[in-house]
Amino acid sequence: MAHNTARIGRRRRVLNEEVLTASALGIAARSRDDLTRQPGDTPRYGAGANIENHPQITDYVPRRYRMIASVVLVGMGLGVCGELIAADAPALSKLVGSVSPTELTATLADGLVAWVSAVALLVTACYARLIYSLRRHRVDDSRGRYRVWRLVAGVSVVLSANAFVGGHTLVARALGHLTGWSVLPGSVGWWLAPAALLGGWLLVKLMLEATECRTALVAYTLALACFFAAGLACCWLPAWATPWHDSLGRMVPLAGNIFLTAGTLLFARYVVLDVQGLIDHGPSPEPTRSAAMVANRKSDGGNVARFDGSHQSQSSAAQAGRGDNWTDGSETEDEADFDASRPLSKVERKRLRKQQARNRAA
Repeated sequence: MAHNTARIGRRRRVLNEEVLTASALGIAARSRDDLTRQPGDTPRYGAGANIENHPQITDYVPRRYRMIASVVLVGMGLGVCGELIAADAPALSKLVGSVSPTELTATLADGLVAWVSAVALLVTACYARLIYSLRRHRVDDSRGRYRVWRLVAGVSVVLSANAFVGGHTLVARALGHLTGWSVLPGSVGWWLAPAALLGGWLLVKLMLEATECRTALVAYTLALACFFAAGLACCWLPAWATPWHDSLGRMVPLAGNIFLTAGTLLFARYVVLDVQGLIDHGPSPEPTRSAAMVANRKSDGGNVARFDGSHQSQSSAAQAGRGDNWTDGSETEDEADFDASRPLSKVERKRLRKQQARNRAA
């Protein structure tokens, strides 16, 4: 019955689209003199399928803080559900009967946390790519700091696959077995050291990039703190926290991934609003000397302007040397005063030197 209802609703929508399209075509045809149409002129889709009637990719960037807060709460809530399953694994095992507590913990708790981490990192990769596509058009980024977002997108995809597969432990054990050398128990140092170096460098770059957006900076700082605590828990753990070793190993990296996603969402929101001109950056800075030279080149038709100092020094030097400028009497006083500020040509300087020599001789 429900299937038939869905088919009827689908048929009704298609008929409505056909009616609207036919009416639009009829109006357009009546407005033209030639009412003849070719057989292939009839469109296969209605007006609602046009591109302008669908959202752009930047429309998927959340504009409200409560939406980003809900993403954080949902991720944390799923992680808490996984921890509750791990804590009540013995009771659930007795209830089911055929599944051991270890299998419940490994399948449900670890799998749920790994899935949430993978989704969070994929979201981070998508929005990092969006930020890269917008930030690379910023005109004042002469050093190309926007390139870090392309690297973040690629690393997030790799970490998303690794969060679900867990290949870092296998690679670390294989390297420890082949080399016969391991600093930390379980060959943890083989994956912890590269992760600390690359991840710390990337997070510091993101924090420097997000200095204009304070909320994103706070989220990245929390993510860095969570990842640092997770790495510290792998190396050293106090005696009172030993019973919660497995829980800390699951929840602390998950919290870091969620805060990383939240920071990326916040900075994507900031970049989109900045592109739309909705963020006030205060008064614009004074144009630099190079910018002024470019402006003078454009205003002079391609001739390079001379910069011998500030405008005050040029005007004072022109006023001081106004009495020494050579004139042949063909110009009026206004024209002579107007041209006094411009630099003398080679011919004018030669005539001025001859006139000064005659004055000295007299």
